[in-house]
Amino acid sequence: MKIGSIEKPTFEKFRESFLQLMEQFTEKEPNPYDDWLEIADSEIRESIIRQFIQSNEQQYGFEIVLQGKLANREGSVEGVVGELYHVFSTMFLVEVINSKIRSGEKRVDI
Repeated sequence: MKIGSIEKPTFEKFRESFLQLMEQFTEKEPNPYDDWLEIADSEIRESIIRQFIQSNEQQYGFEIVLQGKLANREGSVEGVVGELYHVFSTMFLVEVINSKIRSGEKRVDI
């Protein structure tokens, strides 16, 4: 899969995907402003994050690599999604750059 031909999702689309997955796990209508730690137990929250990362890996061809565990992160669901999106966006940019390097594209600055 060539990352350069794939459009990066907006934060809103990324959040919507996360909330849809969260709803599948919790069987409750998600609210991005709810307290993340009150959504479900830590195993379910970990499963939501793991499944979301796997889904994105399949769709975009790279894995979101987290520095720490988000399952027990304090704050809102929106905060968790924001952190995931930040890491995803950074890695997406790196993949775009790597794709250009691999394809031999050169940019000439005048």
